[in-house]
Amino acid sequence: MNRLIAVVAVLALGACSPEAETAEASPTEAPAQAAAAPSQLGGIDLSQPLLAMGSEPFWSVEIVDGVATWKDIGDFSGDVTTPRTGPAIPTAAGDGVAYAITLTDGTLVTLTLTAGPCADLGEQTRALNATLAWGDSTQAGCADALSAYPPATAG
Repeated sequence: MNRLIAVVAVLALGACSPEAETAEASPTEAPAQAAAAPSQLGGIDLSQPLLAMGSEPFWSVEIVDGVATWKDIGDFSGDVTTPRTGPAIPTAAGDGVAYAITLTDGTLVTLTLTAGPCADLGEQTRALNATLAWGDSTQAGCADALSAYPPATAG
């Protein structure tokens, strides 16, 4: 009887060993990779400078050469003295593209763009719809190639 208990104990310990867990993992499983972002969206070349803008509260995100510059109501009222910038990392997001941005002040921002006409505050129709998410806030706006905006808008 003691031998039977010893054999059962050894088998039970063997089932809990790391080797047993490793053997159960599928060797063909790979970590999920982010889908590559499209190079164009709504007729806009995403490698060219972009500008997304929204209101209530006012915000803008300009993306030039893979770097985003974010401004919100504090920037427009003069409350923020340094520009907040960070790398804009694009990935495919459903039928659009999402830019994950970590700004120099630590703010995490996600700008998602989808193709489709969007009426902006200046009563212009832009090529892209924009959604900006940061903290607990999600705001809607419009986006287009930076060259589609009047020169005074950028910056």
